[in-house]
Amino acid sequence: MINTATMKNYYTVLLIIGIATLLASFLPILLKKFRISFTIPLLLLGAILYYLKTPLPWPNPVWDIDITLRFSELVVIISLMVAGLKIGLNYSWREWLMPLRLLGFTMPLFMLVVFLIAYYLLEFDGPVALLLAAVLAPTDPALASEIQLNKKQTIDTKNVGVQYNLTAEAGLNDGLAFPFVFLAIVWSQNGTLGIQEWKEWLWYYMLFKITVGLLVGVAIGFAYSYFTCKLAKYNLLKVHQAFVALSLTLISYGLAEILDGYGFLSVFMAGLFAHYHQHTKNKTTESDPSLDFITNVEKFLIIFWMIFFGGSLVGGILNFNSIATIAFGTFLVCIARPFLGYFSLYKAKLTSKKKWAISFFGIRGIGSVFYLTYAIKHGNFKDINHIFSIVALIILLSILLHGVTTKRLISKIEKD
Repeated sequence: MINTATMKNYYTVLLIIGIATLLASFLPILLKKFRISFTIPLLLLGAILYYLKTPLPWPNPVWDIDITLRFSELVVIISLMVAGLKIGLNYSWREWLMPLRLLGFTMPLFMLVVFLIAYYLLEFDGPVALLLAAVLAPTDPALASEIQLNKKQTIDTKNVGVQYNLTAEAGLNDGLAFPFVFLAIVWSQNGTLGIQEWKEWLWYYMLFKITVGLLVGVAIGFAYSYFTCKLAKYNLLKVHQAFVALSLTLISYGLAEILDGYGFLSVFMAGLFAHYHQHTKNKTTESDPSLDFITNVEKFLIIFWMIFFGGSLVGGILNFNSIATIAFGTFLVCIARPFLGYFSLYKAKLTSKKKWAISFFGIRGIGSVFYLTYAIKHGNFKDINHIFSIVALIILLSILLHGVTTKRLISKIEKD
């Protein structure tokens, strides 16, 4: 006999997916008047769907490690490719210095602040405090997509202000945060960080894996651009552009990880160099990667990530927080990141408003969840529920705060 209840659950899931994607398609238009991010209504939708006990695979209340790890990983790598393709090779070294300041100064200082507070005030052990510092450091390339560049840049019309700096920062810092996640994992496994552990971390996790990630990404982006440009010259090639960006994402990420490099860096660099020959020869070919398809894939995945996150909030993922951790999260989002970001950009040739905007809009999101689940899967950490709860709280604060301010501020600030 056919199990009609199971079949109805299946069709209910299909119905929810259809409604959610259709709603997300209309949300930018509907929310234009209110000038808020589309992520906030999706968060509310997820909470409602969980409350109604719809048959989706809800977290209960802490996310399933393996499913969350792979899903968040997919969202992040696609977002990194989108960021890389938008930036391309249109910026000079001088223009890259501004986002590199955020990586070289803001991120390490932010990690230090998080570690000291988590270790001395919240009284977490060393590995947990370091893990929190590492997973909360990067600006998220997925949830920050509304704040970042909204189209492919050109040399003549490129943005060099808030949107560019946030896009470039998000493209690079996901990969550069990973060494510190690994340091926390090594610490949790060994119980200490001796000379041997520090040597291994510096040589392998910092130098080797970063170098491999960068080289693989550059090589794949350059090779694709070179060969397609050569073939197009002789009218031998007409590529289905829709799938190119997605293919480059999976190839660069997969190869870098096989070679023990940082795949996140590889994907971003492949996106930058995929237009290499278009940039050097100042022309467009029919094989240039299309942004439209992969951008829509990115938004589709973000829709469901936000719905599940909304469900996890109602499911109780925030229940392990205390007054101290709530104050901690609020301090990081509202004070630590803005002031440390502004400090690193102090002498940058930007208006004061733009410096504050770049510093303020360092949204935390899906990348933090990926790093957290990766570390828990491979490490030996205590207080797992508390870690999940703190990270979820900070992501929620970031989504709400930045979601209601982005649309109102970015366009005005960029005009200055």
